Amino acid sequence: MFTVKTTSTTKALTLSALFLSLSACVSLPTNENTLTDADLIRAAQQKESAPTEGAQQRIIGIHNGIEVVKSFQCSDLCPQNTLRVIYYDVPTNATCDSIGGVTKSILVPIAITVMPKEYCFPKAIADYWESYPAKPL
Repeated sequence: MFTVKTTSTTKALTLSALFLSLSACVSLPTNENTLTDADLIRAAQQKESAPTEGAQQRIIGIHNGIEVVKSFQCSDLCPQNTLRVIYYDVPTNATCDSIGGVTKSILVPIAITVMPKEYCFPKAIADYWESYPAKPL
């Protein structure tokens, strides 16, 4: 009976240690910066092929606590008339100025024309997007 009690206690302690180890491996999402100014400049300078169908966007990281989005705006001629834009995803309870961004209106392709659209750019790359198509840094 003493052996059974010791074995049960050992198993319980081993399982507890295992659960603690596994829970330490799981990390919750944070708003820690994953992008530096240099990372943003590299992303803006990067040459990449445009998607062949429609507009696409994805979050590429966090800069100054704000999600940064890379978006491909496409007109009726994809990928020939595609504009790539990297900008802040401004939270609904904030403004571009309040998060340290720069608001710019740039021309984006829409059907067979272009129309102005405002974006909130990180300061490090704001000068990159002055017109369509974007100029190199």
